[in-house]
Amino acid sequence: MPDQKTEIFVSTLLEWAKNNLRDYPWRVTKDPYKIMIAEIMLQRTRAEQVVPVYQRFLRKYPDLISLSKAPVSDVRLAILSLGLEKRAEGIKQLANQIVEQYHGRIPRTREELMRLHWVGNYIANAILCYAYRVDVPTVDVNFARVLDRVFSLKPKPPAQKDRRVHEFAQRLMPSAKGRCRVLNLGILDLASKICTARKPSCRICPVNSVCDYGALVLKDLETQGKPSVSTLGRI
Repeated sequence: MPDQKTEIFVSTLLEWAKNNLRDYPWRVTKDPYKIMIAEIMLQRTRAEQVVPVYQRFLRKYPDLISLSKAPVSDVRLAILSLGLEKRAEGIKQLANQIVEQYHGRIPRTREELMRLHWVGNYIANAILCYAYRVDVPTVDVNFARVLDRVFSLKPKPPAQKDRRVHEFAQRLMPSAKGRCRVLNLGILDLASKICTARKPSCRICPVNSVCDYGALVLKDLETQGKPSVSTLGRI
């Protein structure tokens, strides 16, 4: 049963997300193919850089069939500007696998998704949540940072792979009451805009009233006029 802090965190983020989510083309589709391609491109790549490449890629390869028929050299060229050319062969293998084993349809279960080439925990959950509206968290390093700061989870590095973080994130989902997609995007965008890895903007954070880390920072700001090194160095 979610506690009061969890409920406040979730409800506040859902409200904040109404007017603060970033606008990207892969966020306005339920097509699992388009979402899968976006997530592959977004790994360790800035979203703003991905947008034009993603749009050109989908014009050239609008579905898995066209992608599976494309030469690896063409796929490599299509993602070259992102510095992702080494992923071309993997993307081709993934497309071929889905066409051959699943008749061109991206699986709807986590077990089957995890059997696919190049698909790990994050991409599997992103497809399930954003395409199929399954109530699962999309935990990456930024998502994990927000939960760590708010709830003092103290995960083992790398935080995004800590089982406790994933279990805690999953426990948040029922509080979203069917809006898990918005909650996931809200946490990711809070991490990008406000709860950044360095110099987080705790003063304007919508969840600072329930954030353990934010409480320490704001207390320092009140007593010293600026955050102490010991506080900011904690995470």
